[in-house]
Amino acid sequence: MQQQLGKVLEDMKRLKEERSQALEELAELKKRNEGFTQSNERIMMLEEEVEKARESETKLLESLISQTKQLEETKILLEEAKLEIRNLRESPAASEKKGLLASVQTIQAQEEIRKLRNELRLAVQAEEKSKKAMDDFAIALKEVTTEATHMKEEHEVINSELEMVRADAENAKYLLQNAEQKLQVALEGYAKLKQEFEESTNAWKVKEDSFINCVKISEDDMNKKDEENSRLVDSHKVAKEENSKLRDIIKQAVNEAMVVKESLAIARNENNELKEQLYEKESALQKLRQEFENLKVSETAALDSVREMKSLLASSSGTDLNKPSDLLEIEPLGQSKATSDDRKISKNMMKFSSDRWDNPRMQNGHRHSVGESDISKDLAFNKRAAFENHEKRLSSDAFNHLDGILLHGLDNDKQKKKKTVFGRFGDALRRRSFRKT
Repeated sequence: MQQQLGKVLEDMKRLKEERSQALEELAELKKRNEGFTQSNERIMMLEEEVEKARESETKLLESLISQTKQLEETKILLEEAKLEIRNLRESPAASEKKGLLASVQTIQAQEEIRKLRNELRLAVQAEEKSKKAMDDFAIALKEVTTEATHMKEEHEVINSELEMVRADAENAKYLLQNAEQKLQVALEGYAKLKQEFEESTNAWKVKEDSFINCVKISEDDMNKKDEENSRLVDSHKVAKEENSKLRDIIKQAVNEAMVVKESLAIARNENNELKEQLYEKESALQKLRQEFENLKVSETAALDSVREMKSLLASSSGTDLNKPSDLLEIEPLGQSKATSDDRKISKNMMKFSSDRWDNPRMQNGHRHSVGESDISKDLAFNKRAAFENHEKRLSSDAFNHLDGILLHGLDNDKQKKKKTVFGRFGDALRRRSFRKT
């Protein structure tokens, strides 16, 4: 039994070594990936070895089964011996009767029992060893089966790779044929290109000669253009200098324009002020016109009073000596009125006098030029002169008419005295009207 177990263990070790060798060879085959036909043969050899290992495993299983049967038989014999011993122990009286025969049989039975115990121990030990061996064998079988499945899978992978390689080889053959055809076409094209190259070289030589001549001509032109460029550069420098001068002039002009703008702004402000003053003067003129109309009304009243005086003079022709004294009394009153009116006129002249009217370049809030100031001055003077002439004409006509009426009905002796009286009265009225204007 021990020898058989040792053989089984040795076979298991040998199988493990063969499996490790097979795995190493497979790894080498994977690393190299060369000689697919040889790898297939090697795989077949490994499969045969796996089958042999399986056959040896079956033989070992059969031997283990026979050993277990022997162990069962020994167990049965041991049980029979135990029964006989029990029977012998239960029947001591019979043994005493038998005597020496029983003692001899007991000695023989004890020896057989010892032998059976020894065989039992050996069988138990062999059974334990066989169990361990079976467990190891089962583990080894599992490993071998897993490795076999891995080998099959690898074999399938290798077959698929072989098919891929064959397909690649076929594609390579097809590509090689196409490449050969293209090579033939390229050779034919090369021959044609060679002929064209020879023709083009001959034509290029002719073109090269003409090109050299053109280059010479272009070099001459370039020299001329360089001279022209140098001239243009000099003129450009001069133009730059002139531009810099013009820029300086423009800057000065811009500064002057800024000054002019500032002066224009100042003149506009002054013009606005003068417009306001002119508006005030026009309003004052309006007031004077109203006063002039009032004077006309007073003039009509004075004419009425003169007519009344004329009627009184006509009625009191006998009392001429007293009238000159009355007229003399009227005269200082007129003179006092004239002096008061003169004062009013001087005040009005002081009110309307201004330095700006004296400045010929300042009018209406602006600093005008000489022509503009003259025009504005003439316009103002013409308006004032026209207004004064109109008033003088009206006053002179009115007062002349008044003198004619007064002097028409008097006697020749008294005309001188009346002329003097009414002349003074008319002058007083003229002064008053002029001062109000």
